Amino acid sequence: MQCPQCNWQNPASHTQCFSCRAPLPVPTAPPAAAKATYAKAVPPFPGIWPRLMASVVDAATMITAMFAFSSAASLSYEALLGQPRPGVVPLLAGLIGLLLPALMDAWGAGSPGKRLFKQRVVTRSGQSPGLLRSLWRHLMKFPLNLALPGLFHHIQQAIFGDRAMHNWAAGTYVVSSQADPRAVLAALGQARSVTGFGKFLLFAAGAAVLVLGGFVLAALTLGKQEADSPLAADVRRLDLVSDPVRMLAENHYRSAGRYAATLQELGVTRESLAANGFSNLELNPVNGVLRFTIAGPASADGEPTLAGKHLVYLPELRTERKGGGIRRWQCGSDDIAATDRPYKCRHAAAP
Repeated sequence: MQCPQCNWQNPASHTQCFSCRAPLPVPTAPPAAAKATYAKAVPPFPGIWPRLMASVVDAATMITAMFAFSSAASLSYEALLGQPRPGVVPLLAGLIGLLLPALMDAWGAGSPGKRLFKQRVVTRSGQSPGLLRSLWRHLMKFPLNLALPGLFHHIQQAIFGDRAMHNWAAGTYVVSSQADPRAVLAALGQARSVTGFGKFLLFAAGAAVLVLGGFVLAALTLGKQEADSPLAADVRRLDLVSDPVRMLAENHYRSAGRYAATLQELGVTRESLAANGFSNLELNPVNGVLRFTIAGPASADGEPTLAGKHLVYLPELRTERKGGGIRRWQCGSDDIAATDRPYKCRHAAAP
């Protein structure tokens, strides 16, 4: 207890100051309202149903804010600048609405759902989670729950318990804002924290999901585009059979220090070209470009054909610091439509 005369800090049991011997004020009993509040003994951790209801309110707030912010940004852009708004404007504004509950958890008194149901998000020390931790928690929570409503909640509850995966990953806890702060800190100290191995498994699983999602996205986009063209498979096959010629060009450049100027110098015959589906090969001794002419009869019934068209390969050189030589080839064409070529042969090529 602090002395009112000399400001000396005295033990609570003293009745007079140890320094100046002045009498110390008698501590008063806490008011009845405070006694009643602590007598209620509000649990530090809210139950699962209040947390679910808070999440429902936050999801509704988030969706409403996304549409409201996107519409307001679009209307404001067009009104102020007098021109159609770019697509990125509503996307960025909608992103703010998507992250609104996380921003309120980090900077304010909590998201609307948390405030309505007397809850707050804290770290193990009882402090506010901060911006980055709050954003990470939010992005771990809502996208998966909205993508698999109900199902994902039961899966993560079976694995992580009532605390849920997003709190395990972010190192956060949902506590009651009406509970005794001392009881909250004591409960946080006794709560089981995720181990380093558990974090490794969690992030490894997340990385695996992202990689799998990337493969699925690539299969649905690139694979579908290539399958739509009847000529893409032929271009892919011709790209493979031309690889030995490119290897010869690389070996010649490595040994002679310059590009080959003729087929004889390169070590290729017209018969070998014809056997692999090409009628001619043009070599540019200045920049090393290889221009293959595709063999085959002309189309008689209007069907698309590659006969007479070209595959063009431009060499990319390594720096002298890395040993020089040809590093790789850029595949393209000056007369085959981009939709009829695989993704690796989409480079632009001048005729």
